[in-house]
Amino acid sequence: MRTVPLLAAIFLAVLCMSTASIMIRVCTAPAMVIALYRVGFTTGLAGVIEGRSLPENIAAIEREDLLYILGAGFFLALHFAFWITSLSYTTVSSSVLFTNLQVVFVLILSVIFLKDKLNRPIIIGILVALVGCLFIAGGDLSSGRILGDMLALASGLFIAIYFLIGRKIRPRVNTFTYTFMVSGAAVVVLLAGTLAGGWSLTGYPAGDWLLFFLMALGPGIGGHAILNWALKYVQAPIVSVSILGESVGASILAFFIFQEHLLWYQIIGGLLILAGIYTASVHQQKRTG
Repeated sequence: MRTVPLLAAIFLAVLCMSTASIMIRVCTAPAMVIALYRVGFTTGLAGVIEGRSLPENIAAIEREDLLYILGAGFFLALHFAFWITSLSYTTVSSSVLFTNLQVVFVLILSVIFLKDKLNRPIIIGILVALVGCLFIAGGDLSSGRILGDMLALASGLFIAIYFLIGRKIRPRVNTFTYTFMVSGAAVVVLLAGTLAGGWSLTGYPAGDWLLFFLMALGPGIGGHAILNWALKYVQAPIVSVSILGESVGASILAFFIFQEHLLWYQIIGGLLILAGIYTASVHQQKRTG
């Protein structure tokens, strides 16, 4: 495929992903409700895209794989619940940066559960990212934002577990069938949490419902789906690096829309986190590619 259209598609995907935190901030609904309907609309869109082959694809999923998919959906629900909630307690840039530490969590969990081995560049990358994390957490502690940072960090752990499960299942399940199933499982978890928390499922303004749909269409389908498609044409490290652009894009949008200025410790910590994630991710892809 030609380079220019491919790079344009990757840029569009990163831009779509960067808008997620902005739309969440604009939305007036509670965090759990936002998470519920974002995942709900994603489920619907994935089902529509898969079309008539969806029932047949679901029927072909083995029992063991189905259990893994349900587990992945559980952790996906926790990720969205914690991350979206974090945006009420910390800045967009800090929230997205801490969530992007999921790359580090994936590497650590791979060592613990999959018996993977880490080479020196990967270890250095992890340590650099963690130093950046401490920079931001230390500054945000004095600013009263540490709760939001920790919620975002927890969301990064949950999405890392989700990705590890997906790594095991995805080769055997069609992309949009998997998306439909795992998002559907997340809907059940989030619906239970919403009802238990006493939040209403209706009564939100039309603007919120539009944002629910756009979150699923943009960051969900237009963001992650395009990057998955791009893996057919470019090396995985290029896609890994492009994902880091979400942190930059979200911070820029937050600056212009919400006047969120980056403080010195956020700039230093953010650069360290991005550099560490880049180093660890690229060397991991080289080692396994």
